[in-house]
Amino acid sequence: MTAVEDSSRAKNEKIDSPAFSPSGDSLLGPWKKVARRTVENNEVKIVLENGEMLKFHRFALVGSKDSIRLEPDSKVSVSGPKESSQSVTVRPVWRMQKTITICGQKIKTIIKEIEKEDELAGYEALRQHHYRNGKGVARRALLIAKINTKDLPKVIGFVEISSCFLVNTPRKQILNAPFKDDEYGIEWKQWDMETAKDYTNVIARISRCVVYPEVRGIGIAGILAEAAKRFTIDRWHIGGLRPSFLEITAEMLRYWPFVEKAGFIKVGETEGNGKRLEKSMHYLLQRKQNEQGFPKGGGGILSMHRSHASLLENLMKERNYSVEDIITHIKKTPEKLSIKDWVALHGIYRRPKPVYMLGLTSDAKKHLSERLKKSSDDEVAHTRKRSREVLFRLNKIDIKASCKPANSPEARQIQEAFNIVSERLETVIVSKLDIDLRGGIIMVTGASGSGKSLLLNTLAWHASGRKKEWKLPPKIQSEACMDTPPTKVEMMTPLSCDKSLSPIALLMAIGASLEESMHLLAAAGLGEAQLFVRPVKTLSSGQRYRLSLALALAKKPNLLLIDEFCEPLDNYAVAAVCRRLRKEVQHRGIIAIVATINDERILSELRPQHILRLLPNGWHKWEK
Repeated sequence: MTAVEDSSRAKNEKIDSPAFSPSGDSLLGPWKKVARRTVENNEVKIVLENGEMLKFHRFALVGSKDSIRLEPDSKVSVSGPKESSQSVTVRPVWRMQKTITICGQKIKTIIKEIEKEDELAGYEALRQHHYRNGKGVARRALLIAKINTKDLPKVIGFVEISSCFLVNTPRKQILNAPFKDDEYGIEWKQWDMETAKDYTNVIARISRCVVYPEVRGIGIAGILAEAAKRFTIDRWHIGGLRPSFLEITAEMLRYWPFVEKAGFIKVGETEGNGKRLEKSMHYLLQRKQNEQGFPKGGGGILSMHRSHASLLENLMKERNYSVEDIITHIKKTPEKLSIKDWVALHGIYRRPKPVYMLGLTSDAKKHLSERLKKSSDDEVAHTRKRSREVLFRLNKIDIKASCKPANSPEARQIQEAFNIVSERLETVIVSKLDIDLRGGIIMVTGASGSGKSLLLNTLAWHASGRKKEWKLPPKIQSEACMDTPPTKVEMMTPLSCDKSLSPIALLMAIGASLEESMHLLAAAGLGEAQLFVRPVKTLSSGQRYRLSLALALAKKPNLLLIDEFCEPLDNYAVAAVCRRLRKEVQHRGIIAIVATINDERILSELRPQHILRLLPNGWHKWEK
């Protein structure tokens, strides 16, 4: 069984931190205010009002209005500008440790703040895998996931925690009720604009979470989400306010809600701007045409609308468009735009996105629980049903292979030497095998030549009602008793397609919707936006194998058969494929029968309900 061992108690342990250099014990005693903060490479320089300069790690949460004090135990604390502000620790660097078991191998993973040049370089390299690769704004903290293996980069993931946007519709709906947090002395009667301005900083958000593509699907994203929660509780603060809530808004959560393991709950979806974009842009551009200018003030939403209108105004000048011309362009759905127009206009389109929230204090958890119970949104409390009915039952399966002996001088010498006197040679592959095929996973294993591949083909032939597409190989005979109807069978096969197409295009070509295609790719461990649209020929062999799994699942089989299961993959890809397949089989209530020779490597990750071991002379043995 896959294990994740937590040793996060060391998160506040004292460690050497060369990026911090106070002069002696001058900070002991009263709080001293920060006058200036500057960033250089992997460290931040803090100048106090008395002129003293300190250095901390690159993303230390110390601002220009905060105060600093050196504690007697050599920790450094920071507090906000108000006397009522609660202090948090900024030194030593925050860290936690997880031990992940991958195919029986224990791998130590450390999640920590960045404090060294090579850690910063690893983060910068990984940042390119995010669909938004900008550096972010406002206050933010970064945690990286580090491992020490020969075949992967040292930094395999990161999560970014940052300050919140002022407006978020699902958040407003959930928080718009009397709330009091005794732990931090926060209270409001309703969540209106004034309350939002005063208390938005009691909400932190996960603004990005990125995992190295080759280790997607083994649980790193969930570990990063858990780390973000713990770090936010331990150290996040803005202007003296500590966080009561943590939220995340991301399109990927629609297809793979990895934050649920850390306790996040879906509270709704953002509005997007599809309904108001044309109206707002027409109004603003018409004002500018009439020399009235754009209206000032109005907060973040109006500021964003002004930015969009300015972009459209520049495009109008470049192409000599009228207001009506440009509005006609933005009425088009994004998929109908030319590449040139998409590049020019993509920034103004905002689709609704899922919003998840987490209570960080007992009062915040209680508030979310009570508010969500009253919600009428079906998506908030969605459940997936499983099916455990017998799909079909095959009894007394016999598989025999027969052939004529070779007719050659050399063959005749062998026949004479070993007394082989027969017009046909027969081999028993399987004898009197009974299988009740229910929802779940059966692993078929055995030595090379034991008949694993032949058994899968024979099961497909029987299960599909002996349809023509499931012909048995020549000279193979099989009999079985089946007392339930045939089912829909799919055999996962290596990719044989136009490799210039993207994974999304391949899935949609066989009938999957766009959203279903994205879910299946994420379910197969390809949950990265760039991988959705890259040509298949640019994917690694492990990524292509995962794509084959997504394609097989897209055909919605009742029975999925996979031969030579995971045999060309490394241990990280094996873990990802096994875990994702296990979840999909469970959620869909289907059968998966996989054949492999590497049962020891796969067993702990796949956790099959049954193991069928094929033995010589048609014998077999069931194991649990």
